[in-house]
Amino acid sequence: MVWFRRNLKYLFLTIMVIILAAPQITGLAQTSQGIDVRSINTYLSENLKKNRIQGFAVGVVQGDQVLFTKGYGLAGHGRETTPQTQFYIGSVSKTFTALAVMQLVEKGLIDLDAPVQKYIPWFEIADKDESGKITIRNLLNHTSGLSEAGDRNASAFTSSLDEQAGLLKDAHLTAPVGVKFQYYNQNYRLLGLIIEKVSGMSYGDYIQTHIFDPLGMDRSTADPLNAPDLAQAYTRFFGFAVPMQQSYIPGWLPSGYLISTAEDMSKFLLAQINNQKPDGSQLLEPELLAIMRSEPAGVDGGYGMGWLILDDGDTIAHGGANEFFQSFILIHQKDKTGMVLLFNQNSMESMQFENNNVRNGLLELLDGRPPKQNGAGWIGWVLLALFGLDLFNHARLFAALGSWKKKIDTKNRLRIRVGAVTVIVLTIFVIFGVPVLVAVIKGGAPSWMEPLRFQPDLIIWLLLGMSLDLVRNCIKLVLVARSQ
Repeated sequence: MVWFRRNLKYLFLTIMVIILAAPQITGLAQTSQGIDVRSINTYLSENLKKNRIQGFAVGVVQGDQVLFTKGYGLAGHGRETTPQTQFYIGSVSKTFTALAVMQLVEKGLIDLDAPVQKYIPWFEIADKDESGKITIRNLLNHTSGLSEAGDRNASAFTSSLDEQAGLLKDAHLTAPVGVKFQYYNQNYRLLGLIIEKVSGMSYGDYIQTHIFDPLGMDRSTADPLNAPDLAQAYTRFFGFAVPMQQSYIPGWLPSGYLISTAEDMSKFLLAQINNQKPDGSQLLEPELLAIMRSEPAGVDGGYGMGWLILDDGDTIAHGGANEFFQSFILIHQKDKTGMVLLFNQNSMESMQFENNNVRNGLLELLDGRPPKQNGAGWIGWVLLALFGLDLFNHARLFAALGSWKKKIDTKNRLRIRVGAVTVIVLTIFVIFGVPVLVAVIKGGAPSWMEPLRFQPDLIIWLLLGMSLDLVRNCIKLVLVARSQ
C-alpha cells in the first residue's frame, strides 16, 4: 500500500497512456439559419489565447456561399495563420479518397461489390480463403474484418501504396468480413492503390486532376514539396508549443496525408452541400452521394464512406489527426451549413481539451447558442508544477538514502527486499510491458514512440519517474546486500 500511494501518479499516467485516444465527436446540433460571423470571430480570437493554441484556420459556409474564413495565431517562422495557410488534414483525406473511388464507380471502372483481388490480383491477407471475400464496399465502410489489432505492420513506414498493401499478407481478420465496423487506416490505403491501378495515375495525380483542380482548390496538394505555405507543426510540452517536424509517409497518403487550406476546404464543403462544381457540373450522381452518406445495412458503426453519419443522417462529419496537425469538417445537410477547422498543433491533451474546446464552441455558435467558455491553457501549468514537485520528491528520496543506509540494521531486511523487488518488477513491466500490452490490444509493434510523439510531457514524466524508482530500489537492494 505504501508503494501504491507513493506511485499513484504513475498509475494515473500509465492509464492515460493506454486509454487516451482521439476525441469523440460530441456537442453536435442542428444549425440555425442565422449565423453570427462577428460572434464567431470574437469567440475564436479569445479562445486562441485561453487555450494557448499556436494556430488554426476556420471556414464556415452556408448554401452556396462562403460566409467566413480566417486564420488565427501563428503558422510558424514569424508567419500569421491565414485562410491560405496549408495544413495536413489527417483522416479527412479519407473523404477525398472515398469521393475518388465513387467517381470511378460512376464511370463504370469500379464495382463496389467486386472483390479487391479483381483490381489487385496479388492481394492477400494471412487467411488466403478470406482474402477474396473483401470487397471495395467493405473497404469504404471499414467492414473488411481487418483492424489494427490483427495487423502487426499497421504502423510500418512504407514508401509506396504497393509496399503498404504487400504488408497485409501477415494481417489477420478480427471480425468476419462485412459484419462489423472497425475503423482501420489500411482500408483506405488499399483504396488508394485501387485508384492507381484503375486510373493509371498515381493517387496524388488523380486527386489533383479530378478533385482539387475541378473544385478550384488551388493550394491543396498530395505532395508536401508542393506546399510552400505549409504551417509549422507543433506539439505541446507542459502547455508550451514546441516546433516539430511532421513526418510524411507515402504509403499512408490516401488515409491521412493530403494537404489543404481553410479556403480550399470551404470550396470542397460547398461542392458537397450543393453537389456541384464551380463550373456548374455535378460533383457525383445523387444516388452515389447518398450511398456515401449512409451506414451499410445491418452494420451499426455510424460510418458511411469517408463520412461519419450523425443526427439520424442529417449531419456528416470527419475528423483527422497527424502527429502534430488536427482537422475537422462537418456538414448539416438540412440547413446546407458546413464548417472546417485546421490546427497546426496537436497532442493527446490538445485533442481532448484545447482544440476540442474551440471546435465544440464553434459548433454551439453555429447552432445559435452561446458557447461554453472552456479555456484549458492552465492544464499545462498544472502539469508542469506537478512534474516539478515530483522531481523534487525524487531528489529528496535519493538524498535520504544516506540516512536510510544507517538504519538498515533496525529494519526488516526481508520486507525491504520484497518491497524493492516488487517496485522493480512493476516498473520494468510499465516501461517494457505496457508497449507490448498495447500492441496486443491495438496491434502494431511495441513502442513508446507513438505516445511520445502525441504527448511528450506525460510520457517523459512517466518513464523518467519509473526509471528513477527503478534505480533507487536497485540501490536499496545493493545496500542491504552489502550490510550483511
